[in-house]
Amino acid sequence: MFRLGLPLMVTDVIMLVYTVTDAFWLGRYDKYALAVPAQCWPLFLVFVSLVMGITAANLAILSQYVGAKMFDRVSEVSSKLLTFCILVSTLLFVLYETLRFHIFYYLVRVPEEILDDVLSYAEVIAFDVLWFGLALTLSTIMQSLGDTRTPAMAMGLGALSNAVLDPIFILGMGPVPSMGARGAAIATVITRIFGVTLMLFVIRARYREIRLRPTSRIDREWVTLSIKVGLPVTLMTALDGFAFTFLRALINIFGVVATTVFAIGLMAIQMATAFLRGFTMSISIMIGQNLGAGNTERARRIALTAAHTIMPLVLACSAAVFLARNILVTFFTSDPIIVAEAEKLVSTIAWILPLMMLSFLGMSIGRGSGHNMVPTVINIVRFWVIRIGVGWILAVVMGLGLDGIWMAIVLSELVGGTATYVWIRRGGWAKPIIKTCPPQVGIAEVAKPLPEKGIEGGIAPP
Repeated sequence: MFRLGLPLMVTDVIMLVYTVTDAFWLGRYDKYALAVPAQCWPLFLVFVSLVMGITAANLAILSQYVGAKMFDRVSEVSSKLLTFCILVSTLLFVLYETLRFHIFYYLVRVPEEILDDVLSYAEVIAFDVLWFGLALTLSTIMQSLGDTRTPAMAMGLGALSNAVLDPIFILGMGPVPSMGARGAAIATVITRIFGVTLMLFVIRARYREIRLRPTSRIDREWVTLSIKVGLPVTLMTALDGFAFTFLRALINIFGVVATTVFAIGLMAIQMATAFLRGFTMSISIMIGQNLGAGNTERARRIALTAAHTIMPLVLACSAAVFLARNILVTFFTSDPIIVAEAEKLVSTIAWILPLMMLSFLGMSIGRGSGHNMVPTVINIVRFWVIRIGVGWILAVVMGLGLDGIWMAIVLSELVGGTATYVWIRRGGWAKPIIKTCPPQVGIAEVAKPLPEKGIEGGIAPP
């Protein structure tokens, strides 16, 4: 778990660096500008949800084929996944660009103080819909092979570029004018393109047995299996994105200060979870390969060990964030009203982060096993019934304001984390979704991790 999860943890930390870097420089540009990206990302999740569902399904399919040592099918499925994601991401880019004004103005109801910045940011970040799909496809292929380091390396180099580009494009430098939030979006897209180029080069050079190319041979069987396995993830991601969008709209009722406070609170959550969330994602690979090799009992033990290991570690991170809440908040803003409300939010939600991490773990187990329905239902209840429904009742109907929304977030994680742990313990998810051929080697040999040659120097033929 730690060997595979460390690069994924690095990837999550790098994503946190992206967010924090943007927020830091945007906070220097304008005290409300740091809330701009947070307005856009829930909608971004909605638009990339189909790609996320299909890649999640193919992480299960590919990792199980790797576990069964059916490497000819790995090449075939990888090419189909690449082709599908290119076509869908292009269509989604056009759709995002067309609908962005209507969504942010009429649906999200962005406060007037930052509306122009949000629309400008969204105009550029629409290009990231296309490049995000390609990045997710390439990282999924490599992770299914047990290579979690290359995507992390690509993200790391991208983060370094982003750290350099952000002040240039946000504040302006030399011939580059000051562009604020739009500049942050430009820096993000440039770094994404760089990461995709690097991963594609590594796949071509290192994994020559994987013949990755666009193909017209997308058969009904692959489409059916990808949709069957990926649809719950797509629905969950889209519903999560819509839920965050409506939650933003609910918070936006209370003005631009509340919007900024929530953006800072989310960054505090990411700081507490980023260092360990990667280890939950590594469980997808371990469970997928073990189920493909026929080791169902070992897959169950992996899931439970992960839950019992990660929860106390997250609790320690939560305590650190709680104790350092004033330092974290004042890093982004010096406005006393925003600081006071943001500290209250961090104090409220810090202690339920271990249960939030259980929900992440449940999603990873679903993706590795291909059984995503239960985590999807749990997430629907967690976000829509409790965060949105109960949050609206507490905040608006009962007049508790922002305190009511924070209380609903806590309740949603208590319910979601507990339900996820019960599902993990019952173990009904521990069965493969692929049709495996009779192995040419014993199950014990198949269950071994890929040799270093397989990770670094190409994949041994079956």
